[in-house]
Amino acid sequence: MAERLTDRGIAALKPAKKPYLIFDSEVSGLAVKIYESSQKAFVFDWRENRRQRRKTIGKFPAWTIGKARTHASRMRLKADTGETVAPGRGGKVADLIGQWRAVVQLTRRPGTAAGYCHMIDNHIIPAFGKDEPRSVTRNRVEAWHGEMAAHTPINANRALGVLSSFMSWLEHDRKIDRNPCGGIRRCPENQRHVFLDADEIKAAHAALSGDNNRAAALALRLALLTGARIGECISLSAAQLNISRKLWIKPASSTKQKRVHIVPLQPEALAIARELLAIGLPDYESCKRAWKRARTIIGRKDVRIHDLRHSRASALARGGASLPQIGRVLGHTAPATTQRYAHLVASDLIDLIERS
Repeated sequence: MAERLTDRGIAALKPAKKPYLIFDSEVSGLAVKIYESSQKAFVFDWRENRRQRRKTIGKFPAWTIGKARTHASRMRLKADTGETVAPGRGGKVADLIGQWRAVVQLTRRPGTAAGYCHMIDNHIIPAFGKDEPRSVTRNRVEAWHGEMAAHTPINANRALGVLSSFMSWLEHDRKIDRNPCGGIRRCPENQRHVFLDADEIKAAHAALSGDNNRAAALALRLALLTGARIGECISLSAAQLNISRKLWIKPASSTKQKRVHIVPLQPEALAIARELLAIGLPDYESCKRAWKRARTIIGRKDVRIHDLRHSRASALARGGASLPQIGRVLGHTAPATTQRYAHLVASDLIDLIERS
């Protein structure tokens, strides 16, 4: 039997041997639950998909009956109109992002998927894993990004990008009304302009030629000679090489831009590619270790593997190649991507004018 609940009446309720409920007569489904420990909490009961469900609203006296009625009235409206009153089991961010992780691993490149999973495990789940998606507000995301940006601004931008992708996935499935990451200002990022000069490129080839991991060294030398990404080098196959025409035909499945990319190979690069196929391809970790040894030998510990790609572009620019030509060799689809080498092309034009 329901009765009109009051704060004074709830405070006077005594515990029993078992928890019991007293329902409110003003809001259908609202009740106060009295535990054996004398604690009291407001709960809301409703039926959903022919099943009886119950959700705890809040503890008394932190929640007054007036506050509980206001909240329960909104829940009653949702229940009566067929909306989801509260997510069931598996509705937390940690549960849903686990489902999205499987989608990421199927649709993203392995390196990208690994980066996403790192951000999920180390930054997103610790901050939002126990929350329901709708409780992740823009202000919370902005504060989280700001705290991370104070220490690692680039990492903060990457984590925000992953969270935004996840929230867009939820928005598409109508689990949230809007992406809370929208409009949050990213930290400024400066493009890296790190590459090897002509003498350092020769030194790198020499250091790699003497490395004890032959396969990894060959993959790195191929990257340095062609400007290919290391992932493309370690996924090389015989079918990709046209030996008679000296071409490397990269399939769309192996390129970042998801397009077929055809690269002419000089004799040295072609010979390295054929030897690499003959002895077997290395994995990425062995390439990292080999490059760490080589860069120590040449005294350039600041140069990463991806900077070998920039080094090839700089070598092309020094050789007089135009920006569109550099872009075609590297497989850039957007001219703006190649623009970072404009200063090299300009300096070579100045040298040309001064020599003429």
